[in-house]
Amino acid sequence: MKKFVVVLIFCLSIFGFGQNVDLIKRQVEMINTSKNYIVKKVPNDYFVDVKNEVTDNGQELEGYFKNKELKKIVHSVGLSSTIIATQFYFDKGNLIFVLKKKYQTIDEKENLLKPKLTSESRFYFVNGKVINKINTDDYKEVGELKQQSISFQKDLKVYK
Repeated sequence: MKKFVVVLIFCLSIFGFGQNVDLIKRQVEMINTSKNYIVKKVPNDYFVDVKNEVTDNGQELEGYFKNKELKKIVHSVGLSSTIIATQFYFDKGNLIFVLKKKYQTIDEKENLLKPKLTSESRFYFVNGKVINKINTDDYKEVGELKQQSISFQKDLKVYK
Protein backbone atom coordinates (compact mmCIF):
# COMPACT_ATOMS: atom_id res chain seq x y z
CA MET A 1 0.00 0.00 0.00
CA LYS A 2 2.85 2.42 0.84
CA LYS A 3 4.42 1.83 -2.58
CA PHE A 4 1.12 2.63 -4.27
CA VAL A 5 0.80 5.93 -2.37
CA VAL A 6 4.40 6.91 -3.19
CA VAL A 7 3.91 6.10 -6.87
CA LEU A 8 0.59 7.99 -6.91
CA ILE A 9 2.16 11.09 -5.34
CA PHE A 10 5.07 10.92 -7.80
CA CYS A 11 2.73 10.62 -10.79
CA LEU A 12 0.53 13.47 -9.61
CA SER A 13 3.53 15.75 -9.09
CA ILE A 14 4.83 15.01 -12.59
CA PHE A 15 1.34 15.61 -14.02
CA GLY A 16 1.13 18.89 -12.07
CA PHE A 17 4.49 20.09 -13.37
CA GLY A 18 3.39 19.26 -16.91
CA GLN A 19 0.26 21.34 -16.43
CA ASN A 20 2.34 24.22 -15.03
CA VAL A 21 4.70 24.10 -18.03
CA ASP A 22 1.74 24.16 -20.43
CA LEU A 23 0.24 27.12 -18.56
CA ILE A 24 3.57 28.97 -18.70
CA LYS A 25 3.88 28.25 -22.42
CA ARG A 26 0.42 29.77 -22.98
CA GLN A 27 1.32 32.83 -20.88
CA VAL A 28 4.56 33.34 -22.84
CA GLU A 29 2.69 32.98 -26.13
CA MET A 30 0.16 35.60 -24.99
CA ILE A 31 2.96 37.98 -24.02
CA ASN A 32 4.69 37.48 -27.37
CA THR A 33 1.54 37.98 -29.45
CA SER A 34 0.17 40.92 -27.48
CA LYS A 35 0.52 44.38 -29.00
CA ASN A 36 0.77 47.96 -27.75
CA TYR A 37 3.55 47.54 -25.24
CA ILE A 38 5.38 50.51 -23.88
CA VAL A 39 9.01 49.62 -24.58
CA LYS A 40 11.82 51.10 -22.50
CA LYS A 41 15.30 50.71 -23.99
CA VAL A 42 18.49 50.94 -21.99
CA PRO A 43 21.46 51.51 -24.33
CA ASN A 44 25.04 50.32 -24.07
CA ASP A 45 26.13 53.76 -22.78
CA TYR A 46 24.26 53.14 -19.52
CA PHE A 47 26.09 49.86 -18.92
CA VAL A 48 29.45 51.47 -19.70
CA ASP A 49 29.00 54.80 -17.90
CA VAL A 50 26.85 53.83 -14.90
CA LYS A 51 27.57 50.15 -14.28
CA ASN A 52 31.13 50.12 -15.63
CA GLU A 53 30.35 47.03 -17.74
CA VAL A 54 32.29 47.07 -20.98
CA THR A 55 31.82 44.32 -23.55
CA ASP A 56 33.47 43.86 -26.94
CA ASN A 57 30.30 44.48 -28.91
CA GLY A 58 28.04 46.24 -26.40
CA GLN A 59 24.80 45.31 -24.76
CA GLU A 60 21.21 46.48 -24.77
CA LEU A 61 18.25 46.00 -22.48
CA GLU A 62 14.56 46.36 -23.36
CA GLY A 63 11.61 46.22 -21.00
CA TYR A 64 8.10 45.59 -22.30
CA PHE A 65 5.34 47.07 -20.15
CA LYS A 66 1.57 46.78 -20.34
CA ASN A 67 -0.54 48.83 -17.91
CA LYS A 68 2.68 49.71 -16.04
CA GLU A 69 3.36 46.01 -15.41
CA LEU A 70 6.61 44.51 -16.67
CA LYS A 71 5.84 41.56 -18.93
CA LYS A 72 9.13 40.86 -20.68
CA ILE A 73 12.81 41.81 -20.60
CA VAL A 74 15.11 41.27 -23.56
CA HIS A 75 18.84 41.54 -22.97
CA SER A 76 21.54 41.05 -25.56
CA VAL A 77 25.25 41.21 -25.02
CA GLY A 78 27.94 41.00 -27.67
CA LEU A 79 31.15 39.32 -26.60
CA SER A 80 34.24 38.85 -28.77
CA SER A 81 32.89 35.88 -30.74
CA THR A 82 29.43 35.35 -29.26
CA ILE A 83 26.10 37.08 -28.84
CA ILE A 84 24.01 36.05 -25.87
CA ALA A 85 20.31 36.93 -26.13
CA THR A 86 18.18 36.33 -23.06
CA GLN A 87 14.44 36.86 -22.70
CA PHE A 88 12.80 36.99 -19.27
CA TYR A 89 9.01 36.66 -18.94
CA PHE A 90 6.94 37.80 -15.98
CA ASP A 91 3.42 37.29 -14.66
CA LYS A 92 2.24 39.59 -11.87
CA GLY A 93 5.85 40.51 -11.11
CA ASN A 94 7.04 36.91 -10.87
CA LEU A 95 9.60 35.37 -13.20
CA ILE A 96 7.90 32.53 -15.10
CA PHE A 97 10.17 31.73 -18.05
CA VAL A 98 13.65 32.42 -19.40
CA LEU A 99 14.86 31.73 -22.93
CA LYS A 100 18.61 32.02 -23.42
CA LYS A 101 20.26 31.72 -26.83
CA LYS A 102 23.93 31.87 -27.72
CA TYR A 103 25.11 32.71 -31.23
CA GLN A 104 28.58 32.33 -32.68
CA THR A 105 29.60 35.44 -34.66
CA ILE A 106 33.17 34.54 -35.57
CA ASP A 107 34.51 31.21 -36.72
CA GLU A 108 38.10 30.15 -37.36
CA LYS A 109 38.23 31.97 -40.69
CA GLU A 110 36.26 35.22 -40.34
CA ASN A 111 33.16 37.02 -39.13
CA LEU A 112 30.03 35.09 -39.96
CA LEU A 113 27.58 36.91 -42.19
CA LYS A 114 24.72 35.42 -40.20
CA PRO A 115 25.28 34.51 -36.53
CA LYS A 116 25.05 30.75 -35.94
CA LEU A 117 22.86 29.49 -33.10
CA THR A 118 25.07 27.33 -30.86
CA SER A 119 22.82 26.76 -27.85
CA GLU A 120 19.33 27.40 -26.59
CA SER A 121 18.14 26.87 -23.02
CA ARG A 122 14.66 27.18 -21.51
CA PHE A 123 13.80 27.58 -17.83
CA TYR A 124 10.28 27.36 -16.40
CA PHE A 125 9.62 28.92 -12.97
CA VAL A 126 6.80 28.65 -10.44
CA ASN A 127 7.02 30.65 -7.22
CA GLY A 128 10.70 31.43 -7.86
CA LYS A 129 11.70 27.78 -8.28
CA VAL A 130 12.66 26.06 -11.50
CA ILE A 131 10.18 23.33 -12.33
CA ASN A 132 11.65 22.40 -15.71
CA LYS A 133 14.86 23.06 -17.65
CA ILE A 134 15.48 22.19 -21.26
CA ASN A 135 18.96 21.90 -22.80
CA THR A 136 20.99 22.86 -19.78
CA ASP A 137 22.81 20.97 -17.08
CA ASP A 138 24.26 24.02 -15.39
CA TYR A 139 22.57 24.46 -12.02
CA LYS A 140 24.55 27.63 -11.34
CA GLU A 141 22.91 29.22 -14.35
CA VAL A 142 19.47 29.17 -12.70
CA GLY A 143 20.57 31.34 -9.79
CA GLU A 144 22.49 33.61 -12.14
CA LEU A 145 19.41 34.11 -14.35
CA LYS A 146 17.20 34.91 -11.37
CA GLN A 147 19.75 37.46 -10.17
CA GLN A 148 20.03 38.97 -13.66
CA SER A 149 16.27 39.38 -13.87
CA ILE A 150 16.28 41.31 -10.58
CA SER A 151 19.23 43.44 -11.65
CA PHE A 152 17.68 44.21 -15.05
CA GLN A 153 14.40 45.24 -13.40
CA LYS A 154 16.36 47.71 -11.27
CA ASP A 155 18.19 49.00 -14.36
CA LEU A 156 14.87 49.63 -16.10
CA LYS A 157 13.65 51.63 -13.07
CA VAL A 158 16.86 53.66 -12.71
CA TYR A 159 17.46 54.51 -16.38
CA LYS A 160 15.69 57.68 -17.52
